[in-house]
Amino acid sequence: MDSKNVVVCDNGTGYVKCGFAGENFPTSVFPSVVGRPMLRYEESLTEQQLQDIVVGEGCAELRHQLDISYPVNNGVVQNWDDMCHVWDHAFFDKLKINPPDCKILLTDPPLNPSKNRETMYVKCGFAGENFPTSVFPSVVGRPMLRYEESLTEQQLQDIVVGEGCAELRHQLDISYPVNNGVVQNWDDMCHVWDHAFFDKLKINPPDCKILLTDPPLNPSKNRETMVETMFEKYNFAGVFIQIQAVLTLYAQGLLTGLVVDSGDGVTHVAPVVDGYSFPHLTKRMNVAGRHITSYLIDLLSRRGYSLNRTADFETVREIKEKLCYISYDYKREYQLGLETTILVNNYTLPDGRVIKVGTERFQAPEALFTPELIDVEGDGMADMVFRCIQEMDIDNRMTLYQHIVLSGGSTMYPGLPSRLEKEIQDRYLDVVLKGNKDGLKKLRLKIEDPPRRKHMVYLGGAVLAGIMKCLRQFNKTQDAPEFWINREDYLEEGLSCLSRCGQA
Repeated sequence: MDSKNVVVCDNGTGYVKCGFAGENFPTSVFPSVVGRPMLRYEESLTEQQLQDIVVGEGCAELRHQLDISYPVNNGVVQNWDDMCHVWDHAFFDKLKINPPDCKILLTDPPLNPSKNRETMYVKCGFAGENFPTSVFPSVVGRPMLRYEESLTEQQLQDIVVGEGCAELRHQLDISYPVNNGVVQNWDDMCHVWDHAFFDKLKINPPDCKILLTDPPLNPSKNRETMVETMFEKYNFAGVFIQIQAVLTLYAQGLLTGLVVDSGDGVTHVAPVVDGYSFPHLTKRMNVAGRHITSYLIDLLSRRGYSLNRTADFETVREIKEKLCYISYDYKREYQLGLETTILVNNYTLPDGRVIKVGTERFQAPEALFTPELIDVEGDGMADMVFRCIQEMDIDNRMTLYQHIVLSGGSTMYPGLPSRLEKEIQDRYLDVVLKGNKDGLKKLRLKIEDPPRRKHMVYLGGAVLAGIMKCLRQFNKTQDAPEFWINREDYLEEGLSCLSRCGQA
């Protein structure tokens, strides 16, 4: 089977990364966002015709004309309709495949409800590639037909998906099909997939197989709906779903390690030993990129800046990505911000206004370590890592401490690796060593922060899909292992085939 017939699709809360087996980079990366025109009188005379659905990067350009939605929230698909729009975009616009001719490998975050499988960006491409063919926001925008925007020069589509939502953010009602890693709007998710498959990858799904990623602890129903959509709507030849934490280690060349995966919708800490994950020890925190963006909006509002439109969310996300960082010592950094203006940066908004961002730059992402700042109960990132390792078998603890691998866009903040290392050492010193600093020499703690960690899940999926393809090519006997759920098996057995293949 040609490598172009094995599709890899990483459905993120923020971005979709899609491509083909064996490639070193995603074929397409676009926002996992769907936009629908806001039917307001002032935008009714715009010169640019809006589509009914805009998926991915198109939502950025038309953000002010669209209602933006995100199909994935906290790593779980909340809107399966919008999720299908995302997949349409990935399979037909990006990868340009014929699904019935392909198999697909999907990724899944740890602890995701089995009903679902993740969240903000979709990463898609082909097996064997080292980077996604396409990465785009998992966002959908629909035009807002407002009177005051009726004379705009750009004609909006009914649906804008992905990166297009950013450009048109002020003309769109923005929706995110994925919330907290779970698809919430399947119609919009299909718009995202349409964008990925047809606009980005330019594939014919019936000619391809697809590997999908899935967050840990996602609802099983979410995974079932995802598989059902791949076979029923897109007619892929085969489907495979893999947990995201395992794929992250594959991308790093490891079989054993602790994965700290923080994307746009959810943060997971998942231990993996010899390629096997431990769901009962996996930790999940519903604090990630989107929650930090919302918190930054709240902090900026206290400065007197009003950023309440759905389009403003995308604007503040851009501010976060350009200006925010993790402080090494939060109290000292905050005191420095109060006493000086050294931390203040100017940022120019799309409408030309200039705002000042100071202590908010590190206050917002601090929620990763102190979730109670945004009224979320539970441990922060450092506490989850320490507890997870200490709950493991004692024989594996030191190996996990030596291979803590960061993954996901929300681990890209400057200062995060050093802050995480400091806090883990502090907890180990207090709890395990009882204050004996000499024992720290034996710890050999290491935080691995690969430069490409934003796409680590996709990279691992591309590697795995490439291996699965090669194994089948070189061992064509009946005893050859079959990893894929084939279309024939699905049509004969239905969703029960997931259990037989170990993917339930």
